[in-house]
Amino acid sequence: MNKSTQILSGNFSAGEGKKGNFTGYNAKGEKIFVHKAQMETLGFKVDKDVKPFFAVIGEREIATRDEDGNLTDKMTKRLQALSVFGTSEALISAVNSDAVLELKAKAALKTEATTAGLSEKALSALLEASI
Repeated sequence: MNKSTQILSGNFSAGEGKKGNFTGYNAKGEKIFVHKAQMETLGFKVDKDVKPFFAVIGEREIATRDEDGNLTDKMTKRLQALSVFGTSEALISAVNSDAVLELKAKAALKTEATTAGLSEKALSALLEASI
């Protein structure tokens, strides 16, 4: 199940063999993986750039690594950012966008049906069956 959160702190991975991805933490202390490219979309490239941001997060299953860094066939779940946003308003807009589109589509259908002269009963049936 996906949920929304604010990521308050964290750091980029550094060192040999690291890809520069980000490990963030929210107010509940949950550890959240964020891809480097997602952080770059927010303008964050190094730890000192990072300020609180917002994310839709979900669990993903990933392969574990052995002590040498090689992938194994053992799987584990990781909490990770599915999308990131600079403001809560941008996150809310994105999360609600599908529902807003559906409402706008129904409103447009109602307008077209009324213009075409459909009765209130026919219009209700049409709106019930749409989308």
